Amino acid sequence: SFRKVFNRDVYSAYLFQKETNGKMVPEMAPWRINFVTNYKFDHGALKGFNIGGGYRWQDGKILGYALNADKDNLDVNKPFWSDSEDWVDLWAGYERKIRANILWRIQLNLRNVGDSPHLSPISIQPDGSGAQYRIEEGMTWTLANTFSF
Repeated sequence: SFRKVFNRDVYSAYLFQKETNGKMVPEMAPWRINFVTNYKFDHGALKGFNIGGGYRWQDGKILGYALNADKDNLDVNKPFWSDSEDWVDLWAGYERKIRANILWRIQLNLRNVGDSPHLSPISIQPDGSGAQYRIEEGMTWTLANTFSF
């Protein structure tokens, strides 16, 4: 009947949205921490070189919700959480003056050191199985070469 279809497809979605008021937003980590450091050698045999690193961490995110006891709607009090994630970045560079008004700089950047490409869930079905995944790119590197004048 029309009432059954309305309750199942429209009203249940409205009730779920109403229950989420005041709750944490899915797919957003509640905590993130970033540390970055860089050291530039300004004298001695390593003058002109720089090295640095960064550490990024984020807490788990809500990926979806389980069904309620009646199995007719999602239960906002039973979220599925992802694992926390962390990444390490490293870089090393060198700079020197070529002429009085020209500065040359080269830097190698390594992002997500030690990671390999893999799938990471971004949403979960109410039964706990995966619904959508994203491809994590793994470790990448870039080499930047810059002339400033």
